Amino acid sequence: MMDNPSDTFVPDREMIDAVAEWNARRPQDRVRRALIPTLCERFGITNKQAIEVLRAATLRRRRAA
Repeated sequence: MMDNPSDTFVPDREMIDAVAEWNARRPQDRVRRALIPTLCERFGITNKQAIEVLRAATLRRRRAA
């Protein structure tokens, strides 16, 4: 099923930076507070949108390497 073009979600820089902040945490802190629920709560987005944020952050990190 195709998404409606009006439903297109584009992660913003603050969201992508939040992923980098989460990755910078100590491993035990990451286990206590999972990334996807953290993004959903912080930005009021859905799980699907949080996954898009994670994908965008991963792409940005790969381009920077």
